[in-house]
Amino acid sequence: MERIEGWPTSWTGTWVAPDGKTIRLVHGEHGIAVTVSPGPDQPAYLSAPLLDDSTKRIERLPASVNVDEDGRRYLEIEAGTPGLGPTYRLYAVVENAGRLRIAPVDVPVDRLVLYPNSVIGLYDDFDDDLGVPWAEPLLPLRWRAE
Repeated sequence: MERIEGWPTSWTGTWVAPDGKTIRLVHGEHGIAVTVSPGPDQPAYLSAPLLDDSTKRIERLPASVNVDEDGRRYLEIEAGTPGLGPTYRLYAVVENAGRLRIAPVDVPVDRLVLYPNSVIGLYDDFDDDLGVPWAEPLLPLRWRAE
């Protein structure tokens, strides 16, 4: 199975949350890019204000593949000011008998669930807003066949 920097290419595509939030994972020559929108046919969200009061569109943002201290694989997207956060994470898990476990790289995409999380970064010292209001609520995402 082909992988891009630790993320199987079969795990890319369109992912949808129960509220319609849509995440598109696209692989290219430089890795994986992420776009987040409120629905499948809607434009991408804008970020919260950055330190320079600008915003950025949450569209085709580069994602890095990481593994946390518990061995959980996730994509990390810089959702705010570069290098300062906040960041948005998508954890790859499998639901098994009502329990979550780390997704092995060979799990079929239709059994995979992406669980989002936001990591505060700089904003935790100044504001309760995680800087990723477009990510709320943090709902599990399931792959949608195209």
